[in-house]
Amino acid sequence: MSDKQHNSVELNLLQRLGLGLLWSFSRVMSITPRWFRFYIFQPFVTLLFRLIGYRSRVIMSNLEGAFPEKSRAELRKIRNRYYSTLSEVAVDTICLAGIDNRSRGKHIVWDNGAEHHQAVAGRDWIALASHFGCWEYFPMYAWEAEGDRFMAVYHPLRSKVFEAYYRRIRQFAPNIDQVPMKSSLRHYITHRSTEHGIGLGLISDQSPILMADTEWIEFFGQPTAFVDGGERLALKFKLPVYFCRIRRIRAGQYGVAMELIYDGQEQVARNEIMRRYAERLESMIRETPELWMWSHRRWKHTPEKQAKRFGKSTLE
Repeated sequence: MSDKQHNSVELNLLQRLGLGLLWSFSRVMSITPRWFRFYIFQPFVTLLFRLIGYRSRVIMSNLEGAFPEKSRAELRKIRNRYYSTLSEVAVDTICLAGIDNRSRGKHIVWDNGAEHHQAVAGRDWIALASHFGCWEYFPMYAWEAEGDRFMAVYHPLRSKVFEAYYRRIRQFAPNIDQVPMKSSLRHYITHRSTEHGIGLGLISDQSPILMADTEWIEFFGQPTAFVDGGERLALKFKLPVYFCRIRRIRAGQYGVAMELIYDGQEQVARNEIMRRYAERLESMIRETPELWMWSHRRWKHTPEKQAKRFGKSTLE
């Protein structure tokens, strides 16, 4: 594991101590047996989430908006299953501190891996992922194409300690480039090459900053804004775009299928790629809603808020 990227975060003595404690805990957890992780530690964390009612109002509000046809009791069941997912993701992420190439199959199974590798061999492409299941697993694709680069685009954290911790957790392969979203275009242009391909991994289901030109897509029956950096890159550089379809196999293990939603050549209207992404994401969430991150304030921005702030709305 390379320390080059996480060491770029400047930490004071107290912050370095905090990072050391976090990393030591992660290393210990990574060598614990599976039964301890998922049958003792995870239920304990789940119980804590339920006892403190972690972001319960946000979760229930999101669920009510997404599933107006469901009863309050049904929504509570989804919320409680979501708490179990959230604690499982926490365990999965912590235990990445001890991951290596030999154990990758225990975490990710690439459902159409051979077909996808053949389609993107030696070329640049984009993967649009989501906060579904353990999203920290997605950069493991770097092990599937060791001759290429995998560009993991992320939002920096406010906490310097956790920023350094997550950079260290994610750097489990030497061909992973961790790139802040605001630097993604510059990084891609700088590192494009005819000698290797670049896979750009973006998690695109966050709520973006509200702008005057923010456009809206119907998602769970509600006008929703999406981070569209992946679409902009795809159209500018004619890159194919894949949707990451996730299925949970068991605790700590997921199957991933790469579904082509844009071939890099088709003439499409603005936001069409993101519409295709949103349609597939909603379908995936409806199948197993507890695997999506409901504790995020996903619908905090609205066309009405946009119109009030900027004097207009791009709602179609």
